[in-house]
Amino acid sequence: MKAIKQLRCNTQEGKGTTGIIFYYGESPISWSTQKQATVALSSCESEFIAATAAATQALWLKRLLSKLTHSQEEKVTIQVDNKSAIALMKNPVFHGRSKHIDTKYHFIRECVEREDIQVEFVSGEYQKADILTKALPKIRFLTMRQLIGLKDLCSRICD
Repeated sequence: MKAIKQLRCNTQEGKGTTGIIFYYGESPISWSTQKQATVALSSCESEFIAATAAATQALWLKRLLSKLTHSQEEKVTIQVDNKSAIALMKNPVFHGRSKHIDTKYHFIRECVEREDIQVEFVSGEYQKADILTKALPKIRFLTMRQLIGLKDLCSRICD
């Protein structure tokens, strides 16, 4: 299973919006958008918070799928477009600049350590969850919609 996670910061309120798409194989099976509960002091912190939200949902979905399909639980990959946040998730000693981050968000570190979650970098250009967090120009919207795997059924019916 793969989770694609994206963050968008609202400058008026200072809170980020987390967008997550979950894939089983190549098919999107679940997606969500939610405003973050706390104000982050940096984009790294905000990405870290969003990745933790993705990890908690991913672990629940992974367990549900393993029970439904009677298969062994596989490692979940979360794609993040912030290299600093990835470094923070992978290195538990790297805490000098992250002491202010609420400890509940450090859950993802334990998941990475236990190898329940794998984190990989994806360029912002290919971050599919952008479609959930911000208004996109029409061409980018259509491209992201196609990348996600969604199809416009109306155009087939209306033609």
